Amino acid sequence: MNTSYRLARLMDAEELTIMSMELYSEINSRKDFTDNKIVATLRFYEQHSDMGEVLMIECDGGLAGYSIIFRFWSHEYGGLMLGVDELYIKKKYRRLGTARQFIDMLITTERSHPQFAGIELEAHINNTLANKLFASVGIPHNDNAHYIKLLKK
Repeated sequence: MNTSYRLARLMDAEELTIMSMELYSEINSRKDFTDNKIVATLRFYEQHSDMGEVLMIECDGGLAGYSIIFRFWSHEYGGLMLGVDELYIKKKYRRLGTARQFIDMLITTERSHPQFAGIELEAHINNTLANKLFASVGIPHNDNAHYIKLLKK
């Protein structure tokens, strides 16, 4: 399977909205996703490309999924970290190695940056497939807990 990646554009917003709503419907979450924010996300990363990007994942010319990634400096780890905010692969493209190829590509690409320290992935505790994937690419479970307080509604 020929897999490629490209930056998402505003014209991708409708397809991204559909996929993000599919992602949110698959996970048990405390978040309310009735208000899709994909256009705001696309515009933010267009203006702040050094902070992250939205990537479209294509397989053999078909749209297979998307990912929202971000970068931040970590004092704790002593360098730049790459975070995967969302990674969604359409059901048709799952169990074909698409997500693994994507994570491998991210690691290879970021590793070439001299200040790259690591990658941070997040998955729901009950998402056994994602957790197995992370373990298979050498990304161990981190015992730190995340606490989030939203500052605006």
